[in-house]
Amino acid sequence: METIAFLVEETGEQIFCLLNPETVVMTRTAGVEARQSSGGRLTGSGLADDPLLFTGGGRTELKLDLLFDIDLLPVNLEASDVRQLTRRIWALAENSAEVQRQRRPPLVRVLWGQAWSIPGIITEVAERFDRFATDGSPLRSWLRLTFVRVGTAADEEGGEAWELAQRLPAIDLSAPAVAALDVVDEGSPSVEEGEATISPTRLGLFSLEAFGNPFQWKELLLYNDIDDPLDFVGPLAVPPSGEGPR
Repeated sequence: METIAFLVEETGEQIFCLLNPETVVMTRTAGVEARQSSGGRLTGSGLADDPLLFTGGGRTELKLDLLFDIDLLPVNLEASDVRQLTRRIWALAENSAEVQRQRRPPLVRVLWGQAWSIPGIITEVAERFDRFATDGSPLRSWLRLTFVRVGTAADEEGGEAWELAQRLPAIDLSAPAVAALDVVDEGSPSVEEGEATISPTRLGLFSLEAFGNPFQWKELLLYNDIDDPLDFVGPLAVPPSGEGPR
């Protein structure tokens, strides 16, 4: 399994996590705020909702919970303090980069296989230690960080929504569900093992169950790409109402 990592874009350095997170929380806040006047916030007893000012932009955040434990290290690596593993991630929240004479956290990219590639900065890091050595050195860490997307809009080329659209086909959830009819073996095996011979009467019953009449069995077979009407296997998909053959 591929491990989630942070790629520092300026230096090319990759910081790998010890384990992948069990959950990733992604939130989006649109660029809006409540309208203000010289007297303060605009309100009124007749308003159903506060008047909003659309400021543009917005904020996309990822919250990740990561586990680090020195006992989970590969056999070729040794550590006596879990902070040896997490301090590089802490450094990503420091103002260590300089852009136009201003200090800011370095621009990094969250990488997780081909499914995640998001540019941004780490704005918050919190670490909870719950296992310690006899000298007080922490051995296990639960690290929570907030990652804010910067640079590229999601729908523009290179953005995460654009990349998802290139790799994954869209699914139309408004399309009606496709029903299915079970094909029952009537006990007359065909030449090829695992298939069943279907009687013409049975085809009429399939059509009756699917469409309410026994005469549309050809449409049913065409929709399922079946060439031999008396020799096929598997369930029959029922086309949504009014839809022709595929």
